[in-house]
Amino acid sequence: MNAKKFYNILAILLGYGLIISGFIIFGENLESRIRILDIIVSCLLYTLFVQFAIFPLINRENPSHKEVGMIGIHLVSLSIFCTLSLGLIICGIIYDIPFKFQIMGQLAILFILLFGRVATLHSGEKVQQIYVKEQKRMEGRSSLQSAMNDFSDFVSTVRQLDSAIIFKLNSINEALRFLSPSDSIEAKSFDDQFIQSLEALKVLMRNPTLNKGKIVEEVELLERILARRKKY
Repeated sequence: MNAKKFYNILAILLGYGLIISGFIIFGENLESRIRILDIIVSCLLYTLFVQFAIFPLINRENPSHKEVGMIGIHLVSLSIFCTLSLGLIICGIIYDIPFKFQIMGQLAILFILLFGRVATLHSGEKVQQIYVKEQKRMEGRSSLQSAMNDFSDFVSTVRQLDSAIIFKLNSINEALRFLSPSDSIEAKSFDDQFIQSLEALKVLMRNPTLNKGKIVEEVELLERILARRKKY
């Protein structure tokens, strides 16, 4: 255990000690049940504060950053809970509110916190689902771009390739940059056809002079596939 972690734990434990000893020393006139309730609630409030102060609001290791969608609801529910709980403790001491009303009030306030936590987690799940869906949509376009980049590297090694063919292939490569991502079945089908056509061109380009006509036809097929894919 490093020194920083040790002192953090020591400071946290000291905080609990101050809360408990404070109620024991200055809360002598309180009914024992109320004093215990106030200690429990105060320690819970302190725990929430420690959690809020120590742990980061956003997990940077999670690429979805779902905490961004959770933080608003979380802060609102936490603020309401802390304000109402602390207010009930103070009012209970000042106005000598009976124990049964205080514990019912604190439980009701705790329910608000739990309800807010459920809403927070639900919001985080929605953000996560949207991220996963967007990633799936991006996979098709990413696979096309990767396949086209590999194909372009291959083309650069081919000799005696017609300049008009090279121009068309460069135009296709440029058009891929503006291709919209899609997770539809039709788009996936065209993505697969596009990649298959690239593989067919690789085979034909091993002898570009002999297969010149077939290369032209395959490039035109590639353009038609891309035109259809742009509709999705």
